[in-house]
Amino acid sequence: MFRFFAVFLSLLSCAVSLQANGTEEALAKAQKLGLAQSRYWHLLLHMPDGVSEIDDPAFFLAPDGKTNAEAELNATISALLNETRFDDNATGCLYPARRYWLREKLSLSLPHLQCRQYDRLAAQVDPRAVTLVFSAAHINSPASMFGHTFLRIDSSYRSKMLSHAVNYAAGADPDRENGVVFAIKGLFGGYPGLYSMLPYYEKLKEYRDSEQRDMWEYDLDFTRDEVMMMMRHIWELKRVYNWYYFFDENCSYNMFWLMEVARPSVHLREHFVYHVIPMETVHATEEEGLVRAKHFRPSKRTILLAYEAVLDANGERTAMALADGSTQPETVLADAGLTAQQKRYILEAASELAQYRLMKGTLDKPTYLERYHAILSARASLGRGEKVPVARPANPDEGHRATRAQAGSGWRDGSPVQTLGIRPAYHDLGDSDVGFLRGTQIEFFDLLARYDRDGLVVEKATILSIVSIAPVSAFFHPFSWRTRVGWDQEGTDRRATFSASVGAGYSTGNEKSYAYFMIDPELFVTDEAVAAVRGSLGAVLYTGGGSKLYAEGGRRLYADGSRQWTAHAVQTFRLSQNNALKFSFDYVDKTDAPQRTFMIGLHHYY
Repeated sequence: MFRFFAVFLSLLSCAVSLQANGTEEALAKAQKLGLAQSRYWHLLLHMPDGVSEIDDPAFFLAPDGKTNAEAELNATISALLNETRFDDNATGCLYPARRYWLREKLSLSLPHLQCRQYDRLAAQVDPRAVTLVFSAAHINSPASMFGHTFLRIDSSYRSKMLSHAVNYAAGADPDRENGVVFAIKGLFGGYPGLYSMLPYYEKLKEYRDSEQRDMWEYDLDFTRDEVMMMMRHIWELKRVYNWYYFFDENCSYNMFWLMEVARPSVHLREHFVYHVIPMETVHATEEEGLVRAKHFRPSKRTILLAYEAVLDANGERTAMALADGSTQPETVLADAGLTAQQKRYILEAASELAQYRLMKGTLDKPTYLERYHAILSARASLGRGEKVPVARPANPDEGHRATRAQAGSGWRDGSPVQTLGIRPAYHDLGDSDVGFLRGTQIEFFDLLARYDRDGLVVEKATILSIVSIAPVSAFFHPFSWRTRVGWDQEGTDRRATFSASVGAGYSTGNEKSYAYFMIDPELFVTDEAVAAVRGSLGAVLYTGGGSKLYAEGGRRLYADGSRQWTAHAVQTFRLSQNNALKFSFDYVDKTDAPQRTFMIGLHHYY
């Protein structure tokens, strides 16, 4: 018996010695190959400049793995070669991308593992291809005015509804938190950013249907092996967080890590320096040659507006009455004054409207199911008809880039004046709306300098400006609103004055133009704070080719009883995707005399 134990201990010692030698050989080979300094290892660690952007300590195997790529590499190699668990808790099961890459690079002989959870998910997702999805802006939500991007992992199923979406978002609900608090914490990393994977139809329900956002899908040119590498890395990230920053480390930026892990020859992150805007990521993806096809999915709002375009006022009222339950489908079928196609359109619009109200929570599910079934049964009795024509808007990647540089020359009260300006982000009502949701404006840090007889001075310095002009229609009744903080020439003296405003109003229009009325409480700060309220009328007229005429005039009443007229008009000519010529006129009452400014400006977007 003693001899048996002696042999066993000897064999165990030899095994441990061989294992230790194997680990030492692998570590030496990794050092010789310089794997710790390789681009791919740094991609797996999300380490752009020597420090990983993953903030969760659970992601790292080495105590200093966040800042020491070599220590993390050595810890990973040692853990893979010295597994003590061979189930879902094994290092290789938790880090399948690391395991796959290191096994290939070092020709490692690794133990067999039972990674049931990962294998189950991989089989369920069945990754074959990848699509970048851009969710357009939501016209009444400041938190989503930049849009949103995520990835869709496509399977062998023909229906994309059965694909899976890979999303990155702040661990917060903007609808339940104070808007100001949400914005501030989002700007300064106050929320953990988390990756998630869920069925694609759930993301469509959230963005396209509930939030009324059009969806654009960009099929990417990844091979199946590249998609599998992305899939392995997604699994590594499912349990960890990194702090979410609205401007740079946001939803779009964190998709780049996944795409570069799939194909390390692309350098998507290098297209950006200080901010990453979701639509800009599509431009970057196209510049890297990854986009092979594009698709459009209209929102529930876009589809309902399409029905408004083919229905008269009576048809619209009937569709709403059907969705409300105050009219029954049989009434439509029995109406001899309607053609069969008109009846189809009314019933189809009513079914879409009932679905929309269910998603918005204004219609309970039992009532919806009964009403929806009755409407569809009546529609089925009419047989096939024409499909409602849904206007396809310009692809967002046809719009101008986010950053704008401008130069202008003109006259102010008879004297020459020149201007130079820069705006990091991203669109205003005077810019061409090609590729953008019309009626929206969002600007950060818009700076405009003026040179005239008084020398070089600040004409405008906008910290933040957000505008949402949302025309009402038969089926939709949104309100319009805007807010602004910064310095401008709107005050009564002839210097840039700090002001802040927030306003609300009403808008109406069609595809060729829209008009609006706004009431804006304002606060001006010079030597002292002065409150005011301004009423204004504005309009936008589309003049073809992406060009437009934008004008607004208003009357301001100050707390001290003084009054002031203001007016602004700009004609924009779109010369190309990223160049525009603008003619503008501004009128502002000043204490001494009215101020009139005529300008011709060239705007370049990049």
